[in-house]
Amino acid sequence: MRVLNARSSLLVLFSAALLLYATPNHTLGPWGRASEDPIISPQGDGWESAGTFNPAVVRHQGTFVMLYRAQGRGGVSRLGYAESADGVHFKRRSTAVPD
Repeated sequence: MRVLNARSSLLVLFSAALLLYATPNHTLGPWGRASEDPIISPQGDGWESAGTFNPAVVRHQGTFVMLYRAQGRGGVSRLGYAESADGVHFKRRSTAVPD
């Protein structure tokens, strides 16, 4: 692990402050819940029944694409895939992403 010296630390601090003040009203929001329901949650008795974790979403050619980790009751994690037109209502594939 590399330790920053005092000059590097000041440069990092100055850069962070510059980014903060370059943002209008010093915020990146406003942020709010799109829905009271989770966007993705465990379902069924199979490969994603015990948990859904770590979703990552990108917009690709006008469609929101989500990859997420899912876990079945046996403790095995698999990768799930879902798509959305609005970024809130996702339609997931019924099977895990193939190995």
